[in-house]
Amino acid sequence: MNGERQDSMINIGKGIIAGLLASAAASGAIFLGSLAGVLPAADPVRAASGVTLSPLGLSWVMHFAVGTLLWGPLLAVLSPILPSPFWFKGVVVGALAWLLMLLVTWAADPAVPPQANLEPILLHVFFGGILGWTYGALLDRTERQVSAGRVTLTG
Repeated sequence: MNGERQDSMINIGKGIIAGLLASAAASGAIFLGSLAGVLPAADPVRAASGVTLSPLGLSWVMHFAVGTLLWGPLLAVLSPILPSPFWFKGVVVGALAWLLMLLVTWAADPAVPPQANLEPILLHVFFGGILGWTYGALLDRTERQVSAGRVTLTG
């Protein structure tokens, strides 16, 4: 490793790719669930549209942007300190995403207490699992070892 620092092995680009793919998978689940009539209350994109008072199309763009540009890179940064396997690292990040979503929606309307419904939690955990699994699959062997916290590099 020639004295490289551990954080230089964190691959933000692969985190972004994983975030995009996980956002697409979660969006597909939301779309299919809404189509089947089993997820109308859990649709985070429709909820974001209501909270931000923005058109539904813009909420979809925000949904993909947050999943891709926030949660993907955050997984890449936190990966070395989160417990393995990669899908579990992603589930932890997905749970954090759900918690943040809950707090943001509560802050937007403090008169309405947060609702801890099962569907949004499951969607975020699904997103996180796909995020972590995809991120781990994209990494090469050395990156995977560093992100798993198995290699200690000094600088």
